[in-house]
Amino acid sequence: MSIKHVHTLNPVTALEFYTAGVEIRLLLAAEGSFLKVFNAENSELISQCEVFHEQTIHGIAVNRGSQESGLELVIWGGNSLILLSRLDFEQILHASVTSTAGRAVKVSDWILDVAIWESCCVLVTAHNALLRASFDKNHRPVIEDLPSPSESILYSAHVVWDTPEQILVAAGTVFGEIIYWRGSVAENGSFGDVQTLFTFTGHEGSIFGVNISPIIVGHGNEQTRLLASCSDDRAIRIWDLAEDAEKKGVGEKSTLRETGFGENERDAGTNFPDERCLAMVMGHASRIWGVKFLVGNSKDLGFPLVNVLSLGEDSTAQQWSLELAEQVDSDVEMGGVEPVLNSGMKHTAKLIHVDTYAFNSGKHIWSSGLVPEGNGIFHIATGGADGKISKYDIKLARKGFSATDAYTQDSEATNEPSDSDVSLSAWDLEEVLNRFSLHGSDNMTTLQPARAEVISDPEPILDSISDENPPKRKKKAKKVHKDAFNRYAFVTTSTFITTTTFGRVLTGQLGVSTIWNEIFLPQSGKDDLRSYSIVEGFPELSTAFLAGDNGNIYSYQPGNLIGQIGKVDGKVADMFKIHDIQANTYCLLVTTLSTKVATLFSVKPMADHTIQYTLPDEFVVTAGGMYNGMLILGSRKGSLAVYHPQNPEQPVCTWNDQRFSSGDSFTTILVLPPPTDIPEKIYILTTGRNGVYSIFSLGFYSSNEGLSGEIHPVHCGTPSFGPMIEAAWFEDGDLILYGFKSKNFVAWNETKQYEITSVDCGGAHRSYAYSALSNSAGAGHFVYTKASKLYIHSQSKPSHEIIKPGGHGREIKTTAISGDKRFIATGAEDTAIRIWQYTEDSNAELSPHFNNLAVVQSHTAGIQHLQWHNSTYLLSSGGNEEFFIWSISTIPSFGIGVICEASCPDPSADQDLRIMSFDVTSCPIHLSPDGQESLLLSLAYSDSTIRCYIYNKFTGYILIGTGNYTSSCLTQITHLDIKNDTVCLLTASTDGRVPIWNLPLIHQFIGEDLDMENSFHPSPPRLEMISTSKIHQNAIKSLDVQTHGGYIFVVTGGDDNALAISIYQSSNMGAKPQIFILRKAHAAAITGISILPSSFSSDSLDIGEGAFRVVSASNDQRVKEWEVSVAVREGDGGLEVRIRNSGDVFTSVADVGDLAVLGGGGGRGDDSVGVGERVLVVGNGMEVWGVGGVF
Repeated sequence: MSIKHVHTLNPVTALEFYTAGVEIRLLLAAEGSFLKVFNAENSELISQCEVFHEQTIHGIAVNRGSQESGLELVIWGGNSLILLSRLDFEQILHASVTSTAGRAVKVSDWILDVAIWESCCVLVTAHNALLRASFDKNHRPVIEDLPSPSESILYSAHVVWDTPEQILVAAGTVFGEIIYWRGSVAENGSFGDVQTLFTFTGHEGSIFGVNISPIIVGHGNEQTRLLASCSDDRAIRIWDLAEDAEKKGVGEKSTLRETGFGENERDAGTNFPDERCLAMVMGHASRIWGVKFLVGNSKDLGFPLVNVLSLGEDSTAQQWSLELAEQVDSDVEMGGVEPVLNSGMKHTAKLIHVDTYAFNSGKHIWSSGLVPEGNGIFHIATGGADGKISKYDIKLARKGFSATDAYTQDSEATNEPSDSDVSLSAWDLEEVLNRFSLHGSDNMTTLQPARAEVISDPEPILDSISDENPPKRKKKAKKVHKDAFNRYAFVTTSTFITTTTFGRVLTGQLGVSTIWNEIFLPQSGKDDLRSYSIVEGFPELSTAFLAGDNGNIYSYQPGNLIGQIGKVDGKVADMFKIHDIQANTYCLLVTTLSTKVATLFSVKPMADHTIQYTLPDEFVVTAGGMYNGMLILGSRKGSLAVYHPQNPEQPVCTWNDQRFSSGDSFTTILVLPPPTDIPEKIYILTTGRNGVYSIFSLGFYSSNEGLSGEIHPVHCGTPSFGPMIEAAWFEDGDLILYGFKSKNFVAWNETKQYEITSVDCGGAHRSYAYSALSNSAGAGHFVYTKASKLYIHSQSKPSHEIIKPGGHGREIKTTAISGDKRFIATGAEDTAIRIWQYTEDSNAELSPHFNNLAVVQSHTAGIQHLQWHNSTYLLSSGGNEEFFIWSISTIPSFGIGVICEASCPDPSADQDLRIMSFDVTSCPIHLSPDGQESLLLSLAYSDSTIRCYIYNKFTGYILIGTGNYTSSCLTQITHLDIKNDTVCLLTASTDGRVPIWNLPLIHQFIGEDLDMENSFHPSPPRLEMISTSKIHQNAIKSLDVQTHGGYIFVVTGGDDNALAISIYQSSNMGAKPQIFILRKAHAAAITGISILPSSFSSDSLDIGEGAFRVVSASNDQRVKEWEVSVAVREGDGGLEVRIRNSGDVFTSVADVGDLAVLGGGGGRGDDSVGVGERVLVVGNGMEVWGVGGVF
């Protein structure tokens, strides 16, 4: 076999925690056909093993009470099954075994669930059959059939061992029923009778998930179980499984089976109450794939806590609290979430939404694992279609409080310190001030916070209003003005300062409890902060600055009195912290409402002198930064100005591009550390209220008029949260952002693409302050006002941990490799472009990995094609006639910069076409406008139109030719050659033909009489079709071209499953090519194909024989290598071609979208490590294969 698997980034289809016999907690993850073992504490990948040859893993079961010689693990996928003992697993753990595929066995049907008991396990299959699997005396698996009540077609099942003598099965059918049955086990191990206990109906769609709860202990030590189910109807239902005499058989009153689709017996008018359905609620934005119970007992409450975790297509996991009958209090609002009740159905419980965990991207949470930690805490791991594994803690909750709220309030009620990672407290100013008055002259007090409350609408004043009883007009009471919290700033990372509307100044020191302190302004300025105040914190210096409407600037440090440090003319508009990373100095920038002056005060080192900068017209400062004394200011309208300290009256340079900034204000200016002490240019990172963070390059040079500068944007990022990004900083090399999304405050790790914290604070229009704690990965304290109260949300670590980073959450349709092989670009149906770097170490088995360098989100429709031009340009196309040219550059201390340099030229009025494909090559300099380096572009549209352009960033697009094929949609386009100022093009289409086109490049046409606004020339030349050849029976899905030895080899893959090789003479492209077709090369459409560029065995085919290799990938989930031998016949000079399949492997990437050659070794096994060339296959995931090495 000349193809070897190297690396996988695929959807995570199964997860399970493992603790037996090891000192650390492990997490077992299924990715394709591979089992990966992670250290759950530090996310280290310990080992990986191929479990099946040609089957994706669907489930993992762990025997948590096994003996060393007993059954430890069961792994299944499709109808494949493997049993592992503890010794087997230890060999995998220590990398002694890297493949167990040879030990896998096949069973009679698709396996849906497995339950282990001691040395055997039982399996439920897709037709509700029960099987038993165990080891024989030779440690070989033995499978035996067991009795089952029916052969229904199932979508889901859950099987548990109730006791060693009894098995319980919940089976969810395709037609919306749930069959709950049990089987008995005799003492000798033989299986006896089976009995259907209940058949539940009510869901309006196929049952996607069922889960039988652990035993729940109620009042009087009564034991019972519940069943949770989810369906295509987006409903979660809870069913009572108690087998009491009164309810037994309720679900069996009707022998008819309802399909769950369309009209059923209840819909037709029959009142058929189902007392077994305790609760039902609608959840998620789309289909729900699975549900799991989280059950714990509470000694304080005297009843169990029952929660449900649901996993959805919307890529979220959601927590629900089940309020049982004895817990439901009709006088208490259950968090504002009301269950949806079916007509005629009696529900005796409620499902209350607790929290949503949106830690994956794209679509689908496919897998989850959980393990109880104690104290009502569960460790949860979830894996999605994006390949990411997230781990987080869930606290059991009740009555609408979130998990963290419930834990915090329990702690506060007992006056004990909370060891929770998250806490929320609410403070009323009047209560804080009353406590101060009770302490007399002592202005410091320690208070316990008021409980965080859900703010609801006030009760109506009038019970009823009618014509006979009109409301009496009440005298309007005089409005009483109350003091309220006003502004916040952090003095240190854990101490904040707040002002009130009456001019008070308070500090709060955060810890186990909050220590409040009131501080006072000097007597001469005691009313300066009344009604209006501005505060700015310098936690790095343990200092805060305060200002009011009369221009006085005050400074405060813990342990010292407030003192005045300066004054400005007029009312202070805002204050900004300015940090010069080169000089390591701090300054305070103060702006006023009445003047065009910004005043800079030196803070570290403290100095008396100030610098007053004259601002441009209509320039309202909203952000500032500094490098080596150069002050950089951002404005409310999205413009930048740079000042030299020796010339504060006039900026050195300005920048104002409304197309780029959208006219929204800058909120942060952060100078990136330069690579050298005297850099040629510096880079600044900005954030804005348009949902974008940007990086600009600043270059300075001397001119006749003095120092001048240039500002250019080099990167533009759009995080998934927004639209208001308020601040940015770097922590351990990661870019951290925070801002607001809808009603939530969000802190976000942009480098690793994950959420740090999310707080429902009511939105951006409020006073707030945020302080990141040291060594907390961006988590910290968030202080904000909501409904006149001060809330403090404290979080000591991110909301979740990333065990394994992921990628696209939807199918990848196209991929491209940069010219220098450094970068990989992928485009998917999630409309995102991701730029990756792939690395591997030949000396380390587990070293390969994809490093995500950038995520670009500008497309609004699925991406059709990507292509690099060298490594400086990336081009992309998609639906809605979207076409973008991205400029790629390297940014010191950051990574790569991606900026959109141009978009689609000449879009139609409706923009309803897809740009299916395009090609880009360098335009000859003598044909380029003004002699500038230019690109030659050809675009293929879905309406069979071809448009050709010359582009450079100075002149834009110039249309140089158009053409039309037929009514068939074009699928591929490529440039074959440029000779004698004529471009030769090749296209492919859905009719299976390959036409060849010529386009003359006319000098006069390119340089004269141009309408630069829309790129149109009055009469652009038409492309001339010089030949066309029927190759495939229908659409051509993939294509690659290689020129060699006077011939052009065109390799195509079609929707007809065929692989074709067309050979053209480069000297006569109009001649009919020689076509060689291999029918049934794959069992499905060939969607990716590439010629290995280093595989040609001779420099010329004019003498003797030459050979090359082709790699193809298909929707049949096969990757194949083909050896193509080409010989020139003596006599007539014709060609003979032989195609031999030299490699054929299964890929776990479903819906293969594309294939590309990464590069690598020598390609024929003559490389130094024998790994061959690397080939990337993309679709529902990404896989790297070594092709042609010595394996």
